[in-house]
This record gives sequence, C-alpha cells and structure tokens, in this order.
Amino acid sequence: MSAAGARRPTTGSPVAWVARTARDETAPLLRWLDVHEVRDHANGAFADVAILDLPDVDSTTPEHRARVDKLLPRVDAVVWVADPEKYRDAVLHDEYLRHWAPRLSRQLVVLNKADRIGPDAERLREHLASSLRAEGIANVNVAVTSATRDGDAHELRDWIAEGVEAKRVMSERIAAELRGAAIDLATRAGVRSEATPLITAEQRARLLADVTREAAALIDLTGLERQAVAATRLAARPRGAGPFGLVTTFIYRASGRDRVVADPEGYLRRWRERGSLPRVSQPIRSLVGDVLPRVPSEARGAVATLIDAEALHARLGGAIDAAVATRTADARPPTSAVWSLIGALQYIVTAALLFAGLWIAAVFLLHAPFASVEVPILGPIPTPLLVLTSLLLAGYVLARLLGAHAGMLGRRWARRLRSDLSRELEIRLGDVLFARIDTIDAARVRVARALATIEQGAASNSVT
Repeated sequence: MSAAGARRPTTGSPVAWVARTARDETAPLLRWLDVHEVRDHANGAFADVAILDLPDVDSTTPEHRARVDKLLPRVDAVVWVADPEKYRDAVLHDEYLRHWAPRLSRQLVVLNKADRIGPDAERLREHLASSLRAEGIANVNVAVTSATRDGDAHELRDWIAEGVEAKRVMSERIAAELRGAAIDLATRAGVRSEATPLITAEQRARLLADVTREAAALIDLTGLERQAVAATRLAARPRGAGPFGLVTTFIYRASGRDRVVADPEGYLRRWRERGSLPRVSQPIRSLVGDVLPRVPSEARGAVATLIDAEALHARLGGAIDAAVATRTADARPPTSAVWSLIGALQYIVTAALLFAGLWIAAVFLLHAPFASVEVPILGPIPTPLLVLTSLLLAGYVLARLLGAHAGMLGRRWARRLRSDLSRELEIRLGDVLFARIDTIDAARVRVARALATIEQGAASNSVT
C-alpha cells in the first residue's frame, strides 16, 4: 500500500487501498474521512473492504498522530502493526491500545517480520498476548506475519475476511430489522402503499371557505359596514355641517353614542360578544369526523387532536384576533375636501339665517316696513319669510348632500374594509387550520419515502 524505507516517517498522510470495482462507491466515504490518496487493486478477496494505511502512531511529526486520533473513531476495525524490536513500545500500549481496546470491538495486533525471528515467533506471540492481558486488554488477538514477497500473512488475511463477513451478516440483519420497523411504521401511519394527503385539495378549499364564512358571520361584517358608514358620517359633521355640526358632534361623543354605532374598530374587537366559536369550528369537526374512519387506528389519536375543543378554539380565536388586529391598525374613516366646501356654505347659510331672523324680529317688534313677493296660488308672501324659507331649504339640501357624500365614501371604505378583513381571515385561518394537518402529512410522507428508500436498497442488494 505504501512505500517502505529506512527514513521515518514513510507515511505522511492516510493511504486508501480499495478494489478497482469499488472505487466510485467508496469515493464519498473517503471524502468524509478526508483521505485523498487512493490506490486500487484487483484482488477479489478484498473487494468488499477499504483498507487505510495510517501514519505511524510513534511518528515524530505531531500532525501524523493527530490524523490517526481523528480517524480511529470512524473505522470499523484496527490492525496495530508492531515488530519484534518495538512490540513493547510505550506509545502503542499506553496511549493507543489501552485507550482504544474498550472502544473498538474488532482489533488485531500484528507482529510483523516473522521471517527474522524464525522459531521464536510463537514465543513472542504468547509474550505479547500475555502482556496485553496483563494490561487488561483481553479482547485483542495477536497475529504473526511476514511482509516479504514470499512471507506468510494468512492470519491477517483470514482475520480481515472474517471481519468483512461478520459485518455483512450484521448489516443484513440490521437492514432486515430496519425494513421490518419501517413497514410496521408505514402501516400504522397508513402509507404502506402510498402517502395520500389526509384531506384533498378540494376538501381543503371547501373547509377554508366554510370556516371563513362562519368566522365572518360571527364577526358580523354587515354590522361592520353599518359602523363604518356611521363613523364616516360622524367624521364629516365637524367639517361639513357648519356651526351646528360641532355642537351635535360634541353631544354625540359626550353621550357615548359614537362608541355604540360609529366605532368599527371597537365593534371588531368586541366580536366575542356576538357569538361563540363552536359554530366556526363545526366544519373542521365534520371533516375530521369523515376522515377518521379512513385512518389506521394507531394514527387516529394524532388526527383526533386536530379537533380538541379547547386547543381548536384557542387557535381559531387567535387567528380571528390576529386578523382583526391587522385590519384595524389603520382603520380610519376617509375624509374629503368636499366636506370643507359644504361646511363653508353651511356657515354662509347660518349667517344668512341669523340675518333673516333679525329681519323678521324687526318687522314684528319695530313694525319695520317690508316688501312682499307674489307667489302663484299662495298669493303675496312677505319677503323676510320667503328668505327664511329659502335659507332653511338650502341648509337642508346641503345637509343631505353632506350625508349622501359621506355615506358614499363610508360605503366604499366599508366594502374595502370588509374585503381586506375577509382576505386576512382566510390567510390567518388557513395557517391555523392546516398547520397541524400539514405536519402530520409531512411526517407520513417522510415515512413513506424512508420505506421506499429502504425497499429500493433491499431490492438492489438482492439483485447484486
């Protein structure tokens, strides 16, 4: 695997020895191990094993020992190579064998250069084995090898082959147990054949529409429109109703009437006073009730938690509160310059009414002269009275114009507010309605995919 030489260290970085046919298969593993130097072979006896030649543990270069310490926890088996001169090396025994013996289940100490010791090989083997036992390392065997061209290394070869076979048997057993557990889990989750969603897209859309409709009815969007129109008209009074508008607005607000009939924000926030949440949750209860019989009994408990009354009402109430808070954050009645124009005209009319009143008072009290206007059918009518009547009619018309314009703006604002709130309700309710269902469906999909991956791997292994 690595070039030998008298100068130490000869191995500066890990070298991988893998079968030529397994080079692509082992490439990700070697990248994970941070091994870059790879040498391949065509020896079929070692086709299923990747062997790493690591730097010497007694290297004088600190980086070499650091690489060894990093790689040892990631390998399946370790062969510690010693020779007759250094098999009692303190670094090997104290810092590695004693530390790693209880941590790696499969280890072997190889006493190399057997060709140099001849008949003393077995004596050295037994001495090394007894030394390991004396140090409390009883699970590590000792093999004797010779690395010469004609040397005997069958003990090491057999040990590696046995390890590969043992791992294959263990892997097959684990794979079988894993497949059985995956099948059992998939069966209990109802995804043995395929992971179909608990509810279809059509059912989701219908459920969301039904719940949103019930939530909108509970909030009373029609009442919200009335409140919005009244709030707009109330906002128009101080600007468009002349001096009397200021008075009526003050009385309206001081009496608290505005908070009852012209407060869309407060009306929305008081939605819980107008009904209860069971009517909103009924559509999802009905749907889950239809779904439960089609769900395996083991999974029914998780699905049934979707309609736990307290938790469901808390989620729905939180969604409605969030939608209301979002849409009422900037719920201010609209305004218009037309109101200021109408208000200016109302001030003119009010001043003229005051003048007409003084005129009529002067006529009755001071007997001031006055003219008359000939009106068809009615005959002559005093001019002061005709002026007063005309001004009252003008004030009435202006008031109606103000109400009509404010009502038009209020209805437009109310429709926009209703539309925005309905859309926000749909978004918020969609989040809370389907979050738990989506979590369960996502878990079922993961189980189905895991089973498919395991069965695909089992099928490919059976083919090979």
